[in-house]
Amino acid sequence: MRQRIMHGGHRRGFQAGVTDRLTSKWTTTDETVNMSLLRHLRAMRARSRDFARNNEYGRKFFSLVRTHVVGPVGFTLKVDCRRPDGTVDKADSQLIGAAYRRWGRRGNFDVTGRLSETQFDALALIMVARDGEALVRVVEGRDRGPHRIQLQLLPGHLLDEDHNRDLANGHRIRMGVEFDAFMKPVAYHLRVMDGSADMHGTASQRYQRVDASEIFHLFIPEEIDQWRGVPWAYVALRDAKHLDQFDEAALVAANVGAAKMGFFQQKDPEAGPPMQVDGEEGDGYASDRGDFVSSAEPGTFDIIPDGYELKEYDPTYPNEVYDPFTRNVLRRLSTGLLVANHSLTGDLTQVNFSSIRAGTLDERDMWKTIQGWYAEIKAEIFERWLGRALIHDAELKRLPFTKFDKFNAPVFFGRRWDWVDPSSDAAADRESVALGVRSRAQIIRESGRDPDEVWAELQVEAGMGMAQPHAGGGGSSGGSAPAETTD
Repeated sequence: MRQRIMHGGHRRGFQAGVTDRLTSKWTTTDETVNMSLLRHLRAMRARSRDFARNNEYGRKFFSLVRTHVVGPVGFTLKVDCRRPDGTVDKADSQLIGAAYRRWGRRGNFDVTGRLSETQFDALALIMVARDGEALVRVVEGRDRGPHRIQLQLLPGHLLDEDHNRDLANGHRIRMGVEFDAFMKPVAYHLRVMDGSADMHGTASQRYQRVDASEIFHLFIPEEIDQWRGVPWAYVALRDAKHLDQFDEAALVAANVGAAKMGFFQQKDPEAGPPMQVDGEEGDGYASDRGDFVSSAEPGTFDIIPDGYELKEYDPTYPNEVYDPFTRNVLRRLSTGLLVANHSLTGDLTQVNFSSIRAGTLDERDMWKTIQGWYAEIKAEIFERWLGRALIHDAELKRLPFTKFDKFNAPVFFGRRWDWVDPSSDAAADRESVALGVRSRAQIIRESGRDPDEVWAELQVEAGMGMAQPHAGGGGSSGGSAPAETTD
């Protein structure tokens, strides 16, 4: 006869699925991300915006997004046009790269005329992080700049979360996005904000259907067939709010404690209301209802009325547990925001060189992942721009449109970071080049620059007679570029 093996009153299995007195409040409802978005997106977005505007750590987090993903000079573009034999066509690459940079100037890039490409990217990523999503609309026409194409940045709330319909053609509208049978977006139904709706925040019930070919819906999906984006801080918002309330209560308690306030307590039952001290109503003591208030000012002394005694109120909070508790909540907060604790708080008191390096490297990998996602979006935008620029740009008109695939070769890469010990990193780079496990082009790209541009600058310096340093064991780090400029 087979014996059943029991453990803790249950058969052996997945303990996470057991419901007992310790897990009775733990949800057992299997809910998709889309169902959660239907019920909670609007509230999450509002709270995330409040986190960005009114919370110190929220402001810091979104500044980290802007600083580390976009940086001070934005994404670097390298156009890598290739001939049929595989060699680099530098002339065409430089020509197209220069035209794109002209388009990226303020006045040419976006429909408002106020944003350059770098400013546009920074604002778009802030909106995606804060709201979970943003919309970039491609606007074409004769009045849309020298290349007759510009971008329009739109907030996600223009998509109505309550706009859900099943259409006769088999399409379905979910939270303002129209999908086909395979859940591919085919159109976006944007609120029409006319009249004074933008001043009063009126939720319009009229929609403009915009074909999906005109819209880049920016969000990072967390599940397949996800309809809308989720604010990046969604896990940390509760902790951030609780910490904010806790800090406010602690500050009030500290302020009260610093004032050393107290109460007059009647010890003689026969004592009546206290007499006024200076004879003016409202000064000193007031006794209309038998109660009175004494004001406290530095360097002044009051007389305790007959029949009363002073009971001091001296709260001891915040006490010694305040700092450890706050640190613990901030660790939870930074973990939920996927950033290093010292980056979010600026607190370096409990870190050493090894721990700060490990935490920083892990965080930078996360920023690189976001950069890679956004670089793919920028490559798609580049393709849309190139189709118009080859027709309307004065410098590109001479290029044959039939070679579009050759010219459509952008490589966007984001900023990189210096380390606190650059000499050690440089020594490691020299050793990697000497061993043949890395190339100089790779090292330059990881620094956020285009190798061809760096080598061109070095050649200019060499022509001016400026001495070039030598890389020990790995050949000269300057001078002429190697025969193969890509790896």
